[in-house]
Amino acid sequence: MLYLAHLLNRPVRDVNGVTMGWLEDMVLTTIDLFPRVEALVLARRGRGAVVIQWDQINSITDDALHLKNTRKETTTDTVSEAMTLLKRDILDKQIVDTNGRKIVRINDLQFVNYGDDLRLIGADISAAGILRRMSLEVPARFIAKLTGNQLTEKIIPWNYVENLESDASSIKLNISSRGLRDLPAPEIADILEKLAPEDRSEVLARIDNETLADTLSFLEDEMQAELLEAIDDERASDILEIMPPDEAADALGEMDEDHAERLLNMMEEDEAEDVRELMQYEHDTAGGRMTTAFVAVAANLNVGEAINELRTQSPDAETVYYTYVVDTEGKLIGVLSLRELITSPDTEMVTEMINTSVMKVNVNDDQEECARILNNYHLLAIPVVDDNDILRGIVTVDDVLDVLHEESQEDISKVSGTSDEGDMDDTSWHRATHRMPWVLGVGLVGVFTSIMLYYNFDIANSLTALLPLILLLGVQLGGQGAAAVQMGINAEESVGDILLMLLQRQWPLGAAIALAAGMVGGIFAIIIGGNASPFAVFITIWLVLTLQVLTGSLLPLLMQKLKWDPALVSRPALAAFSLLTAVPLLMRAL
Repeated sequence: MLYLAHLLNRPVRDVNGVTMGWLEDMVLTTIDLFPRVEALVLARRGRGAVVIQWDQINSITDDALHLKNTRKETTTDTVSEAMTLLKRDILDKQIVDTNGRKIVRINDLQFVNYGDDLRLIGADISAAGILRRMSLEVPARFIAKLTGNQLTEKIIPWNYVENLESDASSIKLNISSRGLRDLPAPEIADILEKLAPEDRSEVLARIDNETLADTLSFLEDEMQAELLEAIDDERASDILEIMPPDEAADALGEMDEDHAERLLNMMEEDEAEDVRELMQYEHDTAGGRMTTAFVAVAANLNVGEAINELRTQSPDAETVYYTYVVDTEGKLIGVLSLRELITSPDTEMVTEMINTSVMKVNVNDDQEECARILNNYHLLAIPVVDDNDILRGIVTVDDVLDVLHEESQEDISKVSGTSDEGDMDDTSWHRATHRMPWVLGVGLVGVFTSIMLYYNFDIANSLTALLPLILLLGVQLGGQGAAAVQMGINAEESVGDILLMLLQRQWPLGAAIALAAGMVGGIFAIIIGGNASPFAVFITIWLVLTLQVLTGSLLPLLMQKLKWDPALVSRPALAAFSLLTAVPLLMRAL
């Protein structure tokens, strides 16, 4: 199979072998389901690009594209904006996957020779496509094989990709309104999340308010706010009224205060009041996590009256499995299970059957406390009260799942020294500034230990004192790489996506930090003197630490393949590897 990544930048030679230029792009016809390549765009050194029609191409070999005629006999045209160019107009564009169920990005294009034509047959949406364009596919496949994994391609047949727009400038997003309504809310959320901001408005316009309110529940708070800000205020306020109060409060909390207040003023008074109440609490507290959509009945009711009250409140409630009982002031005095309520006689009083030993949390308690209680006592929800014991809301188990996920990711990041690195689009400098304090802290401990060893033990003219620095930094840098990969594994990312992340971000960043550590070692060598070359020490430390970064990031993939727990094995393995590599290499530098 031929890929666009393999063809771009190949020389184009005439029948005599004279190079006319290099393949810069390809012109596509839009007539068929599997369109043919109509012409080639040649880049010429020192001159502008020209177009050569496909019928002048004789053959394609591994090293070049060959023309049928000589340079003088070959006719050329100028590049037109009306042309559909594969690299310029299609590569890296977002497309609608099969039946509009998913938004993906084209990373490469696949072709096949069909008679005298070259036909576009598929779009590669996998990480393998990007690695192929970076000329890193071969080493990436080797690394994947080394760890017992495979670098798989994911090709979407071109006839499943939406047609090109009439102006042939971009891929058309063409999803029917009915098709969107038929999709589950999580899939619509996935589409909105992966679409470019400028393309989301078309999807938002085709979703009714009820569907959009459900969809927003599956998106992060920042994304919810962004989408609500992208539509007119009247519609946004209607959607906020439909959303659960806690989610509406979280979304508004991410907006500009003036915009949030404007939307609140446009909402119905009762709904706005519930949301305002929730917005006064910190996001990571029980008050910030709770919802006011719960079922509560007065203590002076009998079972029949309580069930009637339950019928009235249940449509808006987050859960009806627990019915909370309050006094005339709204103070929590007990709880009833739904089962107890519906199996008891209508005339029995609620006070005769309630459980007064109810687990509860304060509005200012940390969200982790809610998660701990719900987990330990296997509850579906826990009531939240204020300092006067008045019932203010409930935290449900699905909210706790979000908390546990956030806290586990945060703990992994903090332990590894990769916390607060932001999203995938952060610059290397931004990520380095967040990692550097951890690395500097470990490095200072290593330098201090090395100085103590040098001045207190008879190791003059030897750089053995640098071993603590190398070991500590090696385990730290390797652990950061391992944590990044482990989070990718936890997120069920493909091996190709993980390797791409390593090649683009983790390895260059680790190598740069290792470079700084090598400079510290070189300066140390100059200070203590001896026969060791500072440059040799610098190269040795950089090499050892870079190998640690490589090993640490690949180790979780290998451990996963062997069905071992990476969290238990990675750190000891990194320390052992650091010793095995640092000692021999450092001794050679002496």
